[in-house]
Amino acid sequence: MLTVRQPWAALLVAGIKDVENRSWGTPYRGRLLIHSGLKIDAEGFELMDQLGIVLDGPMLRGMILGSVNLVDIRQDSSSLWARAGVNHWLVTDARPAVTPMPAAGALGLRPAPAGWTKAFAA
Repeated sequence: MLTVRQPWAALLVAGIKDVENRSWGTPYRGRLLIHSGLKIDAEGFELMDQLGIVLDGPMLRGMILGSVNLVDIRQDSSSLWARAGVNHWLVTDARPAVTPMPAAGALGLRPAPAGWTKAFAA
């Protein structure tokens, strides 16, 4: 599970944002739960306005919102979302949760909380 500030978390699970920028890397590749942190990133909302991106629904915080597949980490992505000088976590196959689940956030990657699969059950 990875904690990401809003609106970045919502953009990732909506399949709009294909890169997550991080100062660090990981050898992990595969399915990654996206948890929305309690803090927001005002620059993200400004960029959404500039790009004309509108997401339906509230910007939930402190919740598992969905998952993505982490396929690679590079520093040379040409994605609109990639920032210079950091690691670009390339993600695909976004899957929003059917029922977002409350969870505690933390730094780094960490195991999914017990019962997390309920967020994806129909």
